[in-house]
Amino acid sequence: MDAVTVILKDADEVWQFVNTMRKFEGEYDLEAGSYSVDAKSVLGVCALGTGKPLKLRMVNPKGEEGELLTSLDRYLVKEGRDE
Repeated sequence: MDAVTVILKDADEVWQFVNTMRKFEGEYDLEAGSYSVDAKSVLGVCALGTGKPLKLRMVNPKGEEGELLTSLDRYLVKEGRDE
């Protein structure tokens, strides 16, 4: 798996998401359309906006994908899940 979809509903979730991402050593990008930012950058993630699906791309996950996905479960978009 090289990418998952997440939704960040407000600025507090952006802050919590970025703090969670900073716990991992790998490289991760967050994308909205043609824009791509470092998923560990509060300013970058804020610039993408909230309340819409964003693609989290695992550029160089360093074998930590499982732990990362567990930590980000509350933000993940899952099929059949009401948002």
